[in-house]
Amino acid sequence: MLQHLQHSLPSLDPLPLPDVAVLVRTYADSPPDAADKALVELVSSLLLTRLRDLPQPRGDAVLTYKPPDIIHAAFAFVEKLLKLSEDKLALKIFQILVNSGNIPSEAVQTIPGLEGFASIVRSSLVRASTHWHWRPWAERFLSALLESSPSPSTISLTVDTIYTCLDDPTVADLRACRSLIFQIHPSSPVPNGILRQFYNAAEQIDAGEEAHGLYSFTRSEEVLKTHRYPCPRATALPWLLRYLLRINSHLAKELGEEVFVGNLPVPLQSRARIVEGLASRGHATLARGLWGKYAIGKDRETFVRDSSLMLRMVSLFHHLIKREEDVIAKMTKAGKSEIADDNFILHRQQADDFREFMDFVWSEFSQAHSPLSEASHQVLTSQARAYFIVGEFFRGFDTLKILLDRREMPDIYDINVTLTVMAQHSPRSAANIIQRMIERGLQPDHITYGTVMHHALNHGDMELVEEMVQRVRMLKNTHLSYKSIVSLVRGSIAFRPDSRITQRSKLRSVFSIIRSIGRPTVLATPHLGKYLVSASLRGDDPIMAYRFWEFLLKENALWVDREQVHLRRLVVECLQRHQKAGWVKEHHARAMIAQLRARDGVQQRSN
Repeated sequence: MLQHLQHSLPSLDPLPLPDVAVLVRTYADSPPDAADKALVELVSSLLLTRLRDLPQPRGDAVLTYKPPDIIHAAFAFVEKLLKLSEDKLALKIFQILVNSGNIPSEAVQTIPGLEGFASIVRSSLVRASTHWHWRPWAERFLSALLESSPSPSTISLTVDTIYTCLDDPTVADLRACRSLIFQIHPSSPVPNGILRQFYNAAEQIDAGEEAHGLYSFTRSEEVLKTHRYPCPRATALPWLLRYLLRINSHLAKELGEEVFVGNLPVPLQSRARIVEGLASRGHATLARGLWGKYAIGKDRETFVRDSSLMLRMVSLFHHLIKREEDVIAKMTKAGKSEIADDNFILHRQQADDFREFMDFVWSEFSQAHSPLSEASHQVLTSQARAYFIVGEFFRGFDTLKILLDRREMPDIYDINVTLTVMAQHSPRSAANIIQRMIERGLQPDHITYGTVMHHALNHGDMELVEEMVQRVRMLKNTHLSYKSIVSLVRGSIAFRPDSRITQRSKLRSVFSIIRSIGRPTVLATPHLGKYLVSASLRGDDPIMAYRFWEFLLKENALWVDREQVHLRRLVVECLQRHQKAGWVKEHHARAMIAQLRARDGVQQRSN
């Protein structure tokens, strides 16, 4: 490339200006190279010629002037020259940029404590970049300045630049500011005001990733050794907490604990959502502590009457109660008693404590909406769902009856949520509710039937499973989607500490469902087939593995695909092992293996 430039420099002048800008920028951004010194004169000559020929804005045009891309490239090239210690060339280009107004005169200032040609040029480029709103470029030049001269003057310039860049920023501006904060922290604590302004700006443009990155940095062990920075305030606090919960970051709990321990103010309208979010991630102690904090005072009623929050808290603490009761049941079965075992007493007290708190949350919600006969549709359906969660079905239906008496029909979403909870306990009872829905004129959808089907499968009620499959097939304008089928199947045979006999029974049940639904729906992709064959092999059931392969993969998957070749080999090996053990008849095993290897020889000959 160097030789080409040397021999054809005159012919480069006619290049369009945008192409020259790309050429200069590419060179400026390239990593250090042995050819830099030889090439720099050529690029400088080309750039200087074009900069001198640039028309300067006059009159009113000055007010709306925006530098062309060649000025971007020139800024980057000057920085490259400084790194190469080509100060004379850098000064030539710098002077042209100043004389043409592309570096405003006010950007060229001497800063006490900031000495040397390179530092003065870089600080001028920083100010010029912020003037033109090229804020990430300001970070680029400041980074070089901080690396070469991390003096108090440089840090002061950096702080001023960050404040400027936080005024109506873009995501790229925030990223640049975050980088500068990281760079100046080792030399000097960053003003707390910058961090608060950063979080506020991030909230305004919903830049959760940038706020997460800053908070993570400020809570790192290395940073905490020297300084503790504030967390967000006002509406930015719950906004960041919700983002951290959404991405399931461990920092959500840490920020929640800061709120609780530090008694940080949280806007009233955000309190229920952050407690609900913490509860949804299983942070029971923290959610309970914050619930207790917000459930008192003049604003308590707005908080305790929130339907989503009540449901989430009831669901979480009912789960904790069941967990303790399961431990108690195992201890009782093992012959341990409340009289002789302190651990038994501890689990009993824990279960009672959880139940007392759950009941208190629930009663506060109910009192805030009393009388229930006059409560809203949402409140009544939430109350009913809470009853179903804890297994009090009759009280749940009594609550829904209030809606029916008012001639208000629960929507299909409410019903599906309710049936999900009920079907976990009794799929048959849930199926009876579906029949009553139909009699009242409410048409179930495929989710309704799929929910009952899933739990019937887990309960081993194949008769009910078949009934639900048939009902789905009779639905008008709807059917079990491929996604629904995958969810149903995976949920039904997901690994559990079941016996192999139980797992094999489930595999046979799933095969019946798949066959009933029919090939067109389940053959969307080979993924489901691969999953079911693998699940059968994990259950040491090569016959079911073969049946799933034959039904779902034999004609649907690419025969020479490496995954498919490997999968067939595993099925063959499992069949051979079962044949040797006498668990599969020899002629059956041979027939299946022959099908699994049917095209292997043909493929090898064709290759």
